[in-house]
Amino acid sequence: MKKIICSISVFFILNQLNATIWNVGNTRTYKKPSAVSGLVQNGDTVLIDAGIYTQDVCLWKAHHLYINGLGGKAHLKSEGKAYGQKAIWVIQGDSTIIENIEFSECKVPDKNGAGIRLEATHLVVRFCYFHNNENGILAGDNINSQIIIEYCEFAFNGYGDGQSHNLYINHVKHLLFQYNYSHDSHVGHLIKSRAYATTIQYNQLSSEAGDGSYEIDLPNGGQAIILGNIIVQGTNSQNSGIISYGLEGLSNPGLQQLVLSQNTLVNEKSTGNFINIDSKTSLLVLFNNIFAGAGQIMSNTPLQVQDIGNTKAKNINSVGFVDPSKLNYKLTSKSSSFNAGKSYFGIQKSWIPIHEYAHPAQKIIRDIEFLPEPGAFETHSIHKFIQPVAGTYGRDYIIVNYVNWSDSILSDAYCGDKTYLGHLGTDFVISGFQQMDSSVYIQAVDSGVVTSIKDGLFDRETIADTSKRLGNYVALRHGDKYYTYYGHLKKNSILVKPGDVVYPGQIIGEVGSSGDASDPHLHFELWYDSLYVIDPFEGPCGNVNSFWAKQDPYDTSFQIWRSGLIATLPVLDTLRFRKHDIRNYTLQKDPIVTYWNLQYGLKAGDTSSVLWYNQNKELKFRYDYIQPKNAWLQYFWTYMTIPELGICNSCTAVYMKNSKIIEQKFFSISPVNQNFDSKKDSRLVIANQRITNLYDHEIVGTIYNISGNLMTTFKLNPNETLDMNHLISGLYIIKYYTNHHENQIKYLLIH
Repeated sequence: MKKIICSISVFFILNQLNATIWNVGNTRTYKKPSAVSGLVQNGDTVLIDAGIYTQDVCLWKAHHLYINGLGGKAHLKSEGKAYGQKAIWVIQGDSTIIENIEFSECKVPDKNGAGIRLEATHLVVRFCYFHNNENGILAGDNINSQIIIEYCEFAFNGYGDGQSHNLYINHVKHLLFQYNYSHDSHVGHLIKSRAYATTIQYNQLSSEAGDGSYEIDLPNGGQAIILGNIIVQGTNSQNSGIISYGLEGLSNPGLQQLVLSQNTLVNEKSTGNFINIDSKTSLLVLFNNIFAGAGQIMSNTPLQVQDIGNTKAKNINSVGFVDPSKLNYKLTSKSSSFNAGKSYFGIQKSWIPIHEYAHPAQKIIRDIEFLPEPGAFETHSIHKFIQPVAGTYGRDYIIVNYVNWSDSILSDAYCGDKTYLGHLGTDFVISGFQQMDSSVYIQAVDSGVVTSIKDGLFDRETIADTSKRLGNYVALRHGDKYYTYYGHLKKNSILVKPGDVVYPGQIIGEVGSSGDASDPHLHFELWYDSLYVIDPFEGPCGNVNSFWAKQDPYDTSFQIWRSGLIATLPVLDTLRFRKHDIRNYTLQKDPIVTYWNLQYGLKAGDTSSVLWYNQNKELKFRYDYIQPKNAWLQYFWTYMTIPELGICNSCTAVYMKNSKIIEQKFFSISPVNQNFDSKKDSRLVIANQRITNLYDHEIVGTIYNISGNLMTTFKLNPNETLDMNHLISGLYIIKYYTNHHENQIKYLLIH
């Protein structure tokens, strides 16, 4: 139906360029609408001041008119009058838009007097009120016509013979009826539509104290969608049925399909059927509806029925409505239907509600927490979450792993692979232990009650061990059935205890690396009823709606978070615990310089390159690494030997990704370190690929290659020399032991 709205709006915009605006009102030149109805031309605008216009009826023949009540509703109080014995307004111009008009008290001899009678093609009616007429709106046959009625109220219409109704639409192409309040019809129906296709969505249709008949009557079938409505039949109803479909014959062209999705249907009578339907109907879809009250769901069984996620209760009070006596049919969070609907995966888009009716005659967005409730309303027992890690995404933390939605493949909420098999939470990762030591606070995402904690465990774990689980953690209950868990917290940082009531944003602890963790991060989990894990993120392969007030972006871009240069070959823990960055080296003392970084967002096939340049900008060495798979958090490093670079004031390490320069590190190499004590390390001499012991006692040592593999062990007596020319070219690490110093390290470079 978006196409219909668009086409009518376009007609209006094109025509208003040369249009006239007509002002009507008690203080205007034209005192009443009928004074201008014969003067207007195609595309004109008529603005009618709010007020009461008694016994004023007229015909509108111009096309593409826009008629609007100004400053409130203009009330056309006909007092039994009608134009041409038909209606207060007879519309014979195509594509008319009417807003903010009140129509009342129209009566005619044939008992069909209407607020509006449509005898043209296309009509839009908004923010209007039709009451105490014989018909609210009566539309004649026009198979090309499309009608939109929204934000309107219909009440107390009907002559009383069962042939006139709050709304009566004959054979047109399509009727869209949405965000309206129709109630208290007199003997007739709240809605009667013979349209080939009818969409009735997000309305309240309630007979209340009225003595009307069907709430919805679709006598000739067709394609009908009834979505997100509150439909209530009162005790005074003339009919025991609520919805009628095809009972005058399935004569409309096309498929004979009736879809009822996410409606709340209430029968206050002691008997009846919720749906009276022709058994030859091709398809009846019942999805996530509430049927409350006496009676059968359907009078006949169509050729095909899809019955999914519906709730049926004979006792209206047992459903758990907030207050049926005040027409409040929202569910409480204690209702047995709370989160009892079926999910929308695999469900046709046209069956899925995006709005809710808001009384009177308005709409709001329908926002789902976990599983949808059956019926017209979504119940909320929690608030939108704030982020659990204090700070800014990308600066203070990143998200490395999301909930995995598959048991067999990697699939996060965004259909990507930022997760791992069996992962039930979201990992908010910080840059390492240095940041952890400066305190990164964790805050409650919503108000709740602390149900359990654990504290006191070692918080500097660097090896993942599933047996250690969440380590130090806090668990909170939100509402009646939602639970959040905050895991791997810093030792002795937890500030709450079981039974404490917390508010959104309250600090409950700090990020750590306790339990099954290799790096400091928060592992955050959300559960429903301690039975179902929930991914709080909205995504095309995840939830329809987000739990977050402001959802962090799904970031797959590349970024270097931390980087630097160090004068040794690091191990992973070296970089986790301290972010070194040394820019001054000495030829005599430092054998190598290593470039390192902490990066995320690398994709499979990306090439990371480090290029080393000497003082003269000559390329001395290049290292390339092709990424085998996507890496969302990765430490990367490679080294260069100091002797190969030589003395320089400005050597350069250039990091490139896919041949694009990302960053450059400048450093210097001096010939002698003024603070270097030559005597201290001179007794184990490494020169000309030989190791000589000048100590006055035996030395025991081991030699490793740059990858950490053991190459050989040795013992050297005082003044003994060991020849190492049998080793291939490369850099080697020598660890040796003396009487006074254990585990000292030197480097051996073999050309």
